Amino acid sequence: MSKPQTPLLAALVAAFGLSASAAATAGPSVAPEGLQYVQSSCSISAREFGTWFEDGHIAAGGDVKFADSLAFPESPSACDFYKWAHQMFLWINSPEAGGTVLDSPVFFDLIFDSNGGTYVRNGAGAPGNRFSLRGSKPQQFQPGGQAGGNETLLSLKGSLVYFATHANDVFAWFNTTMINGEIAESAPFPTTQMELAKILAYASQNGSNLKDGNALTLELKTAWVDASTVADHSQYITTVAAVPRYLKTSSSTWTIDAKQPTEVKTLALVGMHVVGPVKGHPEVVWATFEHEDNAPNNDFYFNSLFGPRLEVPYNSQGDWNFMQNGGSRDGALVAQMTVQSNGDLQATQGNSIRPNDVYRVNPWGSAPTPASADNNSQLISLNFDIELMLGLVKDVRANYIQVGAVWSKDGSIPASGTDPMLAGSLLLANSTMETYHQEDTPGCFGCHNSEFGLSHLLSNSNTPLVPKSRRPPLKRPRVGGYFYESNGLVGSQQALSALRQAIARLDHPALDFRCGDRLSPGRGRGRGRALALGRVQVDEAALGTAEQAGIGRAQAVDQIKVPASTSTSTMRVGRLSARS
Repeated sequence: MSKPQTPLLAALVAAFGLSASAAATAGPSVAPEGLQYVQSSCSISAREFGTWFEDGHIAAGGDVKFADSLAFPESPSACDFYKWAHQMFLWINSPEAGGTVLDSPVFFDLIFDSNGGTYVRNGAGAPGNRFSLRGSKPQQFQPGGQAGGNETLLSLKGSLVYFATHANDVFAWFNTTMINGEIAESAPFPTTQMELAKILAYASQNGSNLKDGNALTLELKTAWVDASTVADHSQYITTVAAVPRYLKTSSSTWTIDAKQPTEVKTLALVGMHVVGPVKGHPEVVWATFEHEDNAPNNDFYFNSLFGPRLEVPYNSQGDWNFMQNGGSRDGALVAQMTVQSNGDLQATQGNSIRPNDVYRVNPWGSAPTPASADNNSQLISLNFDIELMLGLVKDVRANYIQVGAVWSKDGSIPASGTDPMLAGSLLLANSTMETYHQEDTPGCFGCHNSEFGLSHLLSNSNTPLVPKSRRPPLKRPRVGGYFYESNGLVGSQQALSALRQAIARLDHPALDFRCGDRLSPGRGRGRGRALALGRVQVDEAALGTAEQAGIGRAQAVDQIKVPASTSTSTMRVGRLSARS
């Protein structure tokens, strides 16, 4: 059977004037009146696309650089968000040491149980991927999978869909820094160099050098099928993972094999969510990708270059992973089975454990109406450019399409999926991960918002990468030297300079800056939160003694007062003569 006309190809045949004979190997063509060019401002040239690659050249299996999230435009267009998402997807799936970047130490699998999540580093010496079906959160391999419930999915070729959640090292260290109290629990996802620096510094102090820092935090959700069941596994990104092993007890019940509960399989990627912040957008950008052979699109519209908006009608002809050849939308998207709390599969009422037909209800993440043509056209155009260039060099990543992305216009945290500040693909869903709930909650922000939390992976219940360290007591010289005490936080070179000037006026020739367990000019005794001191005023009167401060015997202590306008902090400076 010929390869199906994919959702993207259906639009491209219409948009780029391919003849019926030219498109024959890819399925039936659209009506002749649809053979027009797409009109869109979102495109990428070969020159620009080449800059995404490490060596500047588009090549099969070429290493793509991560998108620099800190260098994101100040006034971005929708196309900027779509390009950011696509570059990240290509980087994550670039070859790396026999696998992909996703399989490398840059990423962790995030495995959940009843106590929270555990970061399991990928790469050499790692225990290997562990994927699962959707189930209740306390299950060993959760969360990850079908949104909105415990339904799951079976491909037409008989493979269960396996799900996994992942985070890059910046995300894992951000979560660790938060868990260990180095930054506030309410800290937003980093979008500035200063916010990132705190994470990088803490990781470095604990022996980890994050080379992908400017990628900022990334969390992923992935969907996979048994690679032996797809038409040609060479056309898929693959990985090796341990998955649940089932015994087909009956037509309505599959149970996990008690003697061998897991088995190792080669899996083929069918879906991926890519989620991360960019400069000015701590609400994070939510993007999703699918293999082009997954399922057909519902009706959709796009802008033609030489005429009115054109409609691409629903067309299910072809060899799909999750839709019968010529299958109808009627009766599709009905869950046939659920995952029980113990991991077993149980058929839904009146059904058996079997495949069901799937299609994308809202193509390109937008309603199937003419009003969506502008957004659809941008995605169709960008996908075409990238698919064409990767296809010419026979790169497997050419077989994946960006369904869409969604974000907030002003970087605010949305209150719901209908927040008026949302932009992009407002009804975004992945046919492998939100299969049965494409219409229930509008888009990604229907579940990820200010009420339910942006990230369902970021949690103080997760196990940190390193345990919280106990800070040693403040050390000072036994005889001679100088000290300071502060009830606030001191930081920045400006603050340090102002303090030195104040000490000089007090006729103190030196100061021993001992902060916590190490010498640290320009940082305070707290957790390093910077405080701009501004102009420092000196009170010449001796206002206390070292004994009263509980430090030891010392000469008279002078007090430096910081103006209230600079978040009032009081520092005592004195000459230490002995230690108690």
